Amino acid sequence: MQPLLTSEPSKVGDYRLFARIGKGAMGAVYLGCSRGGRPVAVKVAKPELAEDADFRERFRREASMSASVGGFWTATVVDADPEAEHPWLATEYVPGPTLHQAVNEHGPFPEHTVRRLGAGLAEALQAVHRAGLVHRDLKPANVLLGPDGPRVIDFGISRAMAATGMTATGMFFGTPGFFSPEQTTGGEVAPPSDVFSLGAVLVFAATGNAPFGNENSAAMLYRVVHAEPDLGTVPETLRPLIASCLAKDPNVRPSTGELLDHLGHSGSPTGEWLPRRVTTLISAHTAELDRVFRGEPLSASNGGTRVEERGGSVAAGATPAAAGAAAAGPSSTRRDDSRPAEGSRAATANERPGAVTGDPERDRTERPLVRPDLAGPVFRSGRRINALLWAAFSGALAYGTVMIGANAVTHGPSRALLALGVFLLVLSCVLCLAQALTPGISLKINSDGLRISRMGLHREIPWSRVGRVGLVGSGKKQALTVWAHQEFTPHSKWWHRTREYYGGNKIFLVGATGGWWARRREARRLRTALRQYAPRSYDARLL
Repeated sequence: MQPLLTSEPSKVGDYRLFARIGKGAMGAVYLGCSRGGRPVAVKVAKPELAEDADFRERFRREASMSASVGGFWTATVVDADPEAEHPWLATEYVPGPTLHQAVNEHGPFPEHTVRRLGAGLAEALQAVHRAGLVHRDLKPANVLLGPDGPRVIDFGISRAMAATGMTATGMFFGTPGFFSPEQTTGGEVAPPSDVFSLGAVLVFAATGNAPFGNENSAAMLYRVVHAEPDLGTVPETLRPLIASCLAKDPNVRPSTGELLDHLGHSGSPTGEWLPRRVTTLISAHTAELDRVFRGEPLSASNGGTRVEERGGSVAAGATPAAAGAAAAGPSSTRRDDSRPAEGSRAATANERPGAVTGDPERDRTERPLVRPDLAGPVFRSGRRINALLWAAFSGALAYGTVMIGANAVTHGPSRALLALGVFLLVLSCVLCLAQALTPGISLKINSDGLRISRMGLHREIPWSRVGRVGLVGSGKKQALTVWAHQEFTPHSKWWHRTREYYGGNKIFLVGATGGWWARRREARRLRTALRQYAPRSYDARLL
């Protein structure tokens, strides 16, 4: 959460506003409180949308229909005013992380949790469809994890937003990788489209990845329409059901009722339905809500949680970003997430809940700027086997040269040249052996930033201090390069050598990860990770 700016309202309708949760495609989302003391999430439309008469009409109709949505697993719409200067909508506040944040930070869910999640989401969609609505943008960032079960947010209003002229030509309303083939091709969007999205969400919950990859939008759009989903790591007992949800033909997908027939008897969600680490996140959100309502000051330097458009949200009704699997709704961590502003994606150590604030240097030593326990891909410099082979070859060649040349060479100059050659071979053997035995560089990319490790030493570069990042060069010289703030410039150290590059610094040599095939594979993984965890900082144009 962030404190309200002086330009932002302190009250909307009958609701007093305490903090800003985030911003997205529709407008800003605030934490509010009713006169009776109930916490709510208040979404206020952007001024340019408020001036659109068509949007107001659709907002009025969709807000009325959304208020009629029942069910246990949807965030209840409690109030709305389409006629206000800036139309607004108030929904139930759910003190918990989004599915996107929880999976990004703590990894995929176990099978029993995925089953309970699927049952809750199917029942939520059933309630939405009964109200005559289609969600259109079901994704991990629009699923909140409450202590008693999941909540689906942003139903109904997404259709009002999509129907206005506020989207640019050629843009889709939704999240590539989670919306259906018919959305991609411009076909009729009906309840089966939401079932397809539900299948994609369950794949993400079970594996930590979208079923059609996490690359650029164009590639995912093509795969959604033409390729089969990647279900290789989905639990076998769930695979047939999820595959049926992801069928290309909407007519063969199961209905929400059929899904409940398969998933509806997997146990009632309780406080133990989630992994313990995710339950701890919910407790942290609840504690933060209590602090805000007690009137404790909320600021980035006083324990306030920075909300950025990454992959998570603490409020029901948080607005999603327009596109991108990682560019999800407002987040209480990052990764908005949503995992968190999807240049800056993560709060620094003193911006996290419960962080000690006062002495910055003390905070930096007690709390890492890039937490090592967060989920994210790891890259390692390799070629140690090659170095070992070259060491053995050089040693054998030196030994053979000594054994053969000792008897064959008798003249002084020739013996000197022989000794020099043996010396160089032995030196090469020693250097290659040292390279093979010395631990390589390890690079981890997660929702907090970049973490470089070697021999127990670490270097941290948080996304909040990175202006630009990308891959430069080609072949063996291709390297990950960052342009960071001055205090975080990664200068060379004895254990981690860097090279300057047009104002930036090369911090990880892709060419050191292996041969030609390995370099290409690792370069693709790096680009995918940067798109997912640093979409605002990643520059794909770098060469």
